[in-house]
Amino acid sequence: MSHPYTNRPMFAKDSSRLPRWTVGDVIDFEEAEQRTLSGQDAENVLGEDGKVLSRTFSEQSFREVSRGKLFHAWLSLARSRDSQLFGYGIDRVLNVLTSVSWLIGIVLGCLAVPAYLAYKGEKPINVMVVFFGLIVLPWVITGTSLYLSSWLRGDSSKGGVGGGVAFLISRLSPEWRESWNDLRRVLQEHGKRIETILAGLFFGFTQRIACGFGLGALLSILFHVTVFDLAFGWESTLSVGAEFMCFFVSVISSPWSWFWTASVPTLEQVRESRFSYLAGMEAASVNATRSWWPFIVGNLVFYVVIPRFLLVAYAGWKTFSRLSTLDFTRTQDIALIRRLSGPLFQTKESSRTGYLGEDAEIKSPTFAEDGSWNLLLGEGILQSEDSVRGKVEAALFGKITRVETVEVDYADGNEEVLQSLLQSEDGVVVAMPADINPVDAIAATLQSFSDASPSNDKVIILFGPEQRQNLWRRWLREKQLGFDLLGVCE
Repeated sequence: MSHPYTNRPMFAKDSSRLPRWTVGDVIDFEEAEQRTLSGQDAENVLGEDGKVLSRTFSEQSFREVSRGKLFHAWLSLARSRDSQLFGYGIDRVLNVLTSVSWLIGIVLGCLAVPAYLAYKGEKPINVMVVFFGLIVLPWVITGTSLYLSSWLRGDSSKGGVGGGVAFLISRLSPEWRESWNDLRRVLQEHGKRIETILAGLFFGFTQRIACGFGLGALLSILFHVTVFDLAFGWESTLSVGAEFMCFFVSVISSPWSWFWTASVPTLEQVRESRFSYLAGMEAASVNATRSWWPFIVGNLVFYVVIPRFLLVAYAGWKTFSRLSTLDFTRTQDIALIRRLSGPLFQTKESSRTGYLGEDAEIKSPTFAEDGSWNLLLGEGILQSEDSVRGKVEAALFGKITRVETVEVDYADGNEEVLQSLLQSEDGVVVAMPADINPVDAIAATLQSFSDASPSNDKVIILFGPEQRQNLWRRWLREKQLGFDLLGVCE
């Protein structure tokens, strides 16, 4: 399966242009992100990608580039390496469906009208049957599509969304029939990400079909009244008088009756167009039976075509809005940008664990001794919790009252910890491995801890080589997070 990928990010020529995400882009990004982060050589691959992207956005740092733009540029690099991504083909199929949905609707409308207008002259065409068939029934279909759209947004339907779309695409794309299992797996795994987008697309398809149906029905009716002599009427077994029917018609035609009065049958025309088997067709007035077709045309225009155009436009805007406001704050997104950006401070000489910047002044701790602390344990410390607790208490000359495990590079993943900090007057100490490179994601997490805690005592303790502390001191100085820094040898 070949795709027209390039080895350069798509923003290389115009890095100021905002990217326009598509459904295929989202699916490819989810799959490429998962494959890359789970690969054995993820650090090196993403490090090289980061260098390419840094040249692409040479006038900006990664911190200044929006994640949507950065990830869209990275996606072009991922596609150049992996020809098994399905995104471009999915977009092609969806574009074809957009055009075909209009055609399907027009054909259905053109075929439906002759069935409603067929009569042998024994009785007039029942205008109420035409009204409910061409006007009311499409709105019943709309209600059904709305229900299905809400069902597609349900968490329990993630697999169904992916499986259904995969089946449709594999049928429309013979190229992918052999890749059916892979395509279904990809869409099912990422159903949660695309379910709301696909729900909007599905609703848009149904509204295009309905709007095309109205256009086809309108064209067909205009053709029939031009070349055939059609007689419309109404009938009822119930005791429904002409006055009630005239009132009903006046209410229905109110949106256009003020400028097209000829489209509303008068009371006399309504009375004379009522059909009865005892009286037969001879009792009907020719003028009265011909007065109904403008009423049907007005209904098609104002209750089918115009509203459907508006719903099609709304569905398109809603889908575009969801694609323009994609959320890139999940754990895997933080991990991806962390590996792309790499160390923040670089010099020409590298160390074994990263790139060190210039020396920073070692400041005396600002916290008081014999204090009480909340210990937040970051991932990667190899020692036991009791061992870490003992070393931290020795370094702080204080007492640990609570121990919590945290994600140091994902601020939104520590909600329960933040709630506990809000209710505690104790200081905050964050323990983490020294070989972790300080990045923006960690800064956001530390800032959230600082904002949540009412205490002024905030400390970071690094477990590892002492030489790594210099990088962290400079980083803390640049970020101005208000944390003291201590080191503990493992």
